[in-house]
Amino acid sequence: MRELVVNNFWWKMTALCLAVLAWFGFQPREMRPYLFPQGRTDYTRLMIAHPVTITKPATDTREFKVTPSEVDITLSGEEKILRDLASGEVRATIEIIEFKDGTNSLPIHVYVPPRGGIKLERLTPERVQVEVLKQ
Repeated sequence: MRELVVNNFWWKMTALCLAVLAWFGFQPREMRPYLFPQGRTDYTRLMIAHPVTITKPATDTREFKVTPSEVDITLSGEEKILRDLASGEVRATIEIIEFKDGTNSLPIHVYVPPRGGIKLERLTPERVQVEVLKQ
């Protein structure tokens, strides 16, 4: 019996390791999260109709009309941090510097708090139309 185990021992250990690796490799996708758990799972949070704010110099007294005035923001990160995130902590702004008269299409800048690795996934729409109402 001892001769059966000791004979070609390292070949048998190599075959066993390859068999275990193949078994883990061919598991269905549904089972993989349970086999190799990850420390962090990303979740998403959708903020619908988030208001767009205007950032302009204090000396600029013109009035502006922003179309659309609200955007949809999708964020990703850890579930607890996204759940505790207040809507006011996320800001969608447009900067009006060297603004031309008439109607302009400006990009929206989204400020997301840097804590917990929160990332901006999607912004809809990415640009807004800005029109000068009064000079």
